[in-house]
Formats: sequence, C-alpha cells, structure tokens
Amino acid sequence: MEPSTPLAEQILEAAAEILIGDGFEALGYGTIAQRLGRDRDDIAAVFPVFEDLLAGILARETSELTRIIVDNVERDPRGGLPSRIFGYALGAVFEHRFARALYLSDPAGLNRLMRAVDGVSIVPDLSVHPQLLAALQEVGMVRADVEPAAITAVISVLGSGVAMSAPGQQLDDVSAGLMLLLERGVDADVSDTTPGKNVFFRYAESLVVAALPR
Repeated sequence: MEPSTPLAEQILEAAAEILIGDGFEALGYGTIAQRLGRDRDDIAAVFPVFEDLLAGILARETSELTRIIVDNVERDPRGGLPSRIFGYALGAVFEHRFARALYLSDPAGLNRLMRAVDGVSIVPDLSVHPQLLAALQEVGMVRADVEPAAITAVISVLGSGVAMSAPGQQLDDVSAGLMLLLERGVDADVSDTTPGKNVFFRYAESLVVAALPR
C-alpha cells in the first residue's frame, strides 16, 4: 500500500461510501473513479493491487471503530469493567455506519471482503475473546467464580442475535440489558477500574495493528 496521501485518503473514503451504500459487489476502480471524478488509472496508480485497497479500507474503519469504543471506555470511571467494555462495543459496532452496513445489510459482502484481504493483512477479529475476559479476570475486573469461555459464548450469541434481528431503535435497550446482566453476574466489586482499562487498551491496539496491510 502506498504511504498515506490526500488522494489515498479520498479513495478510501469513497470506497467505504460505496460499500456502505451499494455493497461489496459495486466496489471497483471504475466506481471509485466515477465517485471522485478521476480517471480509473489515477486510482490504480495509488492502489495497484486491489486487495491492498480493501485492506486499507478495513484498517481505516477498524481504527475508527476501535477509537469510538476506547474513547467511551476511557471517559467512563467504571470503563474497565466487562459490562462497560462489551456494552460500548456492541453499541459501537451497530452504530458505526460501515460496520452496520456490512454486518446487517451485506454479511455476504463482509465475508468476501475478509477473504479478499486474507494474506494481505491479518483480519482483525472483532468477536469477544475468552483471553480478553481472562485477562480482565487476572487484574480483578471479573468475579473469581466466573468462567470466561462460558460468558464469551453467551455474549457472542447475543451479538449474533442482534445482527440477525437488526433491532434498530431497540439497540439502546439491548446494550443496556447486556450491561446490566454483566454488571450483576460478571463484574467484580472494585472501586478502581484502571487495570481493566489498561487491559482493554492493549487489546484494542492489537486490533488496529492487526488490520494494517503487511
């Protein structure tokens, strides 16, 4: 991938808008050029390998999505607890235009995007990892009697259910419900959640780094 330039950023922005509005099948050098009012060769000169362009989109959007979650966690005094982290993550994924379009409107397109960048960049896994909950447990943010793998499975199923049902205006209720369940059944009783925030910040950074094209 070429170093970041104003034209490269314009291309990535236009490509993301095409994915959001028209789906993966509509994305190509020609449609990007048309949207920007440029020649097709101008686009190909910046991203001569189309998979590099796709990887650039994924890196850009993953970084933005992760930043939204990190900002919410950082501002919240209780942000290092699992209830806050996963509540914010659920809300961010389905409120972010790019993520919402692919997860809800074009899941097949999302799968094709992920397959296309395989080998070009490491596809960031935005699902809930047992390792994250286990790490939160190690720093005292998760109750000692909780099994991280079991909680992970439940949260993952809830997230899939949200994607399939596309609840729209009910998303706030779903996020609030998930936060309440985790608060009562998973969160440890602690006054300082800074250790949990630090665990999540390291995890979030790994997602962004993983999405960068090789």
